[in-house]
Amino acid sequence: MPGPLEIRNSATGKIFPALGSFLMAAIFGFYVFKGLSMGAPGGGVFMVALLALGFAGLGLFIARGAFDTRVQVVLDQRGFRDARAGDVLVPWQKVRSVWLASGRGAAMLNFELTEVPPDEIRYAPANAFGLLPFGKTTVHMEVSSLDVSAEEMVDAVKKFAPHVEVRR
Repeated sequence: MPGPLEIRNSATGKIFPALGSFLMAAIFGFYVFKGLSMGAPGGGVFMVALLALGFAGLGLFIARGAFDTRVQVVLDQRGFRDARAGDVLVPWQKVRSVWLASGRGAAMLNFELTEVPPDEIRYAPANAFGLLPFGKTTVHMEVSSLDVSAEEMVDAVKKFAPHVEVRR
């Protein structure tokens, strides 16, 4: 039996999105300094400064994932587990089908389950970056920020769970 597929964050999958936030922070920061030098009213400058700080914080939040070397997703002969969303094992027996949805630079691996996903997945605090329940039995796994391509993950599902239907 093949060994588990351990998937970590991709540095480029995290850094490039963070650069957009840092760019926005720099643009708003420029306007803060321009407003201060021109004597603009304090309320407007304060709001622009808050936007600059917010974008800088968002950039740091996104970029921190590039330095997180822990295993985020594991696919093995038992099932799959996503540490970003509850870190609960979903056995292959509960997976009916899998398909890849991608567009606009993002990729999602969709798992149709035979029953409602466990509460740990549905109510995980980090769900915005991991598994997202959709409908009653479908779970979306964000894969564009991981170091393995979605196609490789689909191939691993075929290898570990040949009974799971792979939809295109």
